[in-house]
Amino acid sequence: MNRTVQHGFYNGPYARFGDPQVTVTIHDRPEFHGKSHYDLRNLLDSEGMKDDFIVVDETTPDLDALWYVLPTGSIVDGVKPGDVVHYPGEDQTLWHVHIQTADVPYEVFGWREGCHPISQELAQYDYLNPYDPHDPQDRLIKSNIDWTNLEIAGSVWEPAFVSAISGIEVEWSTDKALCQQALPTATICARLTVEAATRSGLLQAWFYQGRIIPLGGEVFLQAPYDTKSPIWPTGYPDVHTSGPRFGPVEKPSRKDRLLISAARQRAYRNGYHNACRRVNSQRAAQIR
Repeated sequence: MNRTVQHGFYNGPYARFGDPQVTVTIHDRPEFHGKSHYDLRNLLDSEGMKDDFIVVDETTPDLDALWYVLPTGSIVDGVKPGDVVHYPGEDQTLWHVHIQTADVPYEVFGWREGCHPISQELAQYDYLNPYDPHDPQDRLIKSNIDWTNLEIAGSVWEPAFVSAISGIEVEWSTDKALCQQALPTATICARLTVEAATRSGLLQAWFYQGRIIPLGGEVFLQAPYDTKSPIWPTGYPDVHTSGPRFGPVEKPSRKDRLLISAARQRAYRNGYHNACRRVNSQRAAQIR
C-alpha cells in the first residue's frame, strides 16, 4: 500500500522537479489501526503533533485516495453557525477531506497558501449543507488533471524560483516587446542564459525586474521547468523495491547548477500570488 501512495503522490505536482512542494511521511503504528479519524486526531494532539496529517486506510488502493485531516481548532472560512453537525462526545469538529492521491500536493498547497479555502471545496461537492464530519465523502475531491501527462501538468506547475548571478547566469533587456512577455509586464526584464537554463533543467522566460543588478550580483527570478530535460528523473523513486527507479542521469550539484530555491519557503510573495491565480483558474476549468 505504501508504494501505491508514494506513486500517486509522486505523480502530483512538484514531486518530479526540484524539491517537492509538499512532503508526506508514512507511519504505520499498531495504535493507529482501527481508530476513527477523530480518535487519531486526539491521539496525535496528545503527543504534541498538532499539524495537519494524511490518513491511509483500507480503501486507499482501490479508490486511489487519501484523507487529509486539518489541525484541531481549524477555522474554516465561510462556515457559519448551524453549518456544522455536532455529535455527542466530540468536543471539536473534525475537518477532513477525501482527496485523490495524486491531487494531494496540489490541493494542500492551495489550502496552505490561501489560494482557495477548504470550504470552497466542500461546497462544490455538496459537503457543506451542512458539513457532517461523519459523512463518508464518497465523491472524491479531485482536479481531473492527468498528472502523468507532462504537457497538461506543466501548465499547472509553479515555476522554479531561481537565484542566479547577474551577467553570468542572467541576461537583461529593456526592449519593450520582450518585457511585455514578462509576468508581470515591466520596463526591465531578465532571464536565464541558455547555458544556465539548460544545465538546470529549466526553460528561458523573461521575468520582471525593478532594476538591473550589477555584474556578479544575485538576481531572483522564475523559470518554467523543462519537462524533457535529461536531468529530471523519469521513473519512481523506489530505492528499496524492484519497481521502476530514477533515471540513470544524476542531478548536477549546486556547484554546477543554479540554486533552485525551496522558495516556496521564501516570502517571495509575487510568486505565491501568481501560483494562486493559476491554481484558481485551473480549478475553474477543471472542476465541474
